[in-house]
Amino acid sequence: MKKRWIMFPEHGELRDEISVRFEISRMTAQVLLNRGVDTIEKVEKFLNVSLNDLHDPFLLGGMHKAVDRILDAVNKRETVIVHGDYDVDGITSTALISTILKMAGTPVHYYIPNRAIEGYGLGEEGISFAERNGAKLLITVDCGINSVSEVTELNKRNIDVIVTDHHIAGPVLPPAVAVVNPNLPDSAYPFKQLAGVGVSFKLVHGILKKARERKMSAFNKIDLREQLDLVALGTISDMMPLIDENRIFVKYGLKQLTKTQKIGLQQLKKSAFIPDGTVMETTHISFLMAPRLNSIGRLREADLGVDLLTAQDAEEAEKYASVIEDNNRDRQRLEEEVFSDAKKIIDSGLEFKNNHVLVVAKEGWAVGIVSIVASRLTREYHKPAIVFSIEDGIGRGSARSIKNFDMLGALHKCKDFLQEFGGHSLAAGLSIHAKNIDVFTKKINEVAGKELTSDDLVPEIYIDSKLRLIDIGDELIKETERLAPFGEKNRRPVFLSEGVSVQGFPRCFGRNHIKFVVEEKGFIQEVIAFNMQECMKDLTKGDKVDIVYSLNKTHYTGIRTIQLQLLDAQISQKAD
Repeated sequence: MKKRWIMFPEHGELRDEISVRFEISRMTAQVLLNRGVDTIEKVEKFLNVSLNDLHDPFLLGGMHKAVDRILDAVNKRETVIVHGDYDVDGITSTALISTILKMAGTPVHYYIPNRAIEGYGLGEEGISFAERNGAKLLITVDCGINSVSEVTELNKRNIDVIVTDHHIAGPVLPPAVAVVNPNLPDSAYPFKQLAGVGVSFKLVHGILKKARERKMSAFNKIDLREQLDLVALGTISDMMPLIDENRIFVKYGLKQLTKTQKIGLQQLKKSAFIPDGTVMETTHISFLMAPRLNSIGRLREADLGVDLLTAQDAEEAEKYASVIEDNNRDRQRLEEEVFSDAKKIIDSGLEFKNNHVLVVAKEGWAVGIVSIVASRLTREYHKPAIVFSIEDGIGRGSARSIKNFDMLGALHKCKDFLQEFGGHSLAAGLSIHAKNIDVFTKKINEVAGKELTSDDLVPEIYIDSKLRLIDIGDELIKETERLAPFGEKNRRPVFLSEGVSVQGFPRCFGRNHIKFVVEEKGFIQEVIAFNMQECMKDLTKGDKVDIVYSLNKTHYTGIRTIQLQLLDAQISQKAD
């Protein structure tokens, strides 16, 4: 698929000032400005990340009430339930709160609903679980902000509730003892984009601050820095922007994950074939660890993930990790089956070529898989995609969008055909009577036809700077790594090299990958292109090409090399 290349404008004077002030190259200063790091103060905080820059947890509304109620439960040794969600953000949030309360000697149980049976959030099963276990307090993590009737029911059963969440609230808040959420309409908290596990960390930070003020010895031996591995895992998995507090959490969390003493995380790294001593990066989480943990909630009960992350016994942790690994293999198989089915449906129908929104549905597709498939379809076709699994006449689906199409807004315009829906502009969950899928497809494409242009359906690549092959070396890599951790809102720098010559013949490897070497004025670099074998099939020795790429360092048999990870290429028009 042809992509549109967009160069960031140069920021001459400010770029040069930042370059001199912080002793970095003009190119690195340009990248910082491209990321919106556009004042001296912002650059200082971005390059010199410090835990001291975390915001006061008590700036969050409801924090004082939440902490007071939890400390009261600790003092009285009341049974507490931590109610989470089945994704990695929910699993890590649950593990974090449960771990801290257990360390303080509090009787605590955790509950995560079954995605396929109960769906998202608080429900009757979770309420009954709390009552059966004699709970006096239930804490929601990564859920609960719209559970008005469920919290009301818990109150009737004399169970207090503290809601911690990061999702957008509805018009009425649940009647909880406290609601802690940076995204409440009247919130004065300076950073709104915390993950659920980020909100959970703020809660335990508040608990420790107040407990130490009160000289509560139960919390004396707790070092919150040791829990930042969980915070990094959940924040990256939930694709939160790596700016402000999230950048701090992930920077320190990756260091903690590198040396983690948690038996469960050690075992998860082993299952993901991450060698001992590996310096952890965001990609280790997003490509290796998170998919394994996420697979549990897609196909079975996700509390197994909490079991792993809170395990105290090596044998138990190994057992949990083994089950998760088997589960992940099942997830991979099912994902490929559903994705292949969906592609066949799309590629066989002319209406899909003309539609702006891809809607596919079939009986028998695993409901826990449809969100991954929707994401893959959106990447493959650069169109919004909605995938439904149909069972007993009901379609339960997941929607993913592109940047210029507000999916949640579009679903509101189609609400007459839907049973339920919720989410945000780029992702949503929804359910529908199967008989309404065709008319819904027509309606949402009418909406998209008014909002999307043909240009919107062309993927864009934003390029930070042009780069000569002669300038690629260890010093540039070292400077680039100062900008890590990379992820949402802080992607790896993207470069353009023009008129480079392909040396030798490109070599295919794996299922759809390709390697080749490029040369410019005697300087050569290896290029690797993942999932691009088909679109690079005509590339041959001697071709002059313009390449867009990011820089990667690789370690093979102890030797460190630099690789260009290709994002796109085209035959060069540059004159020799």
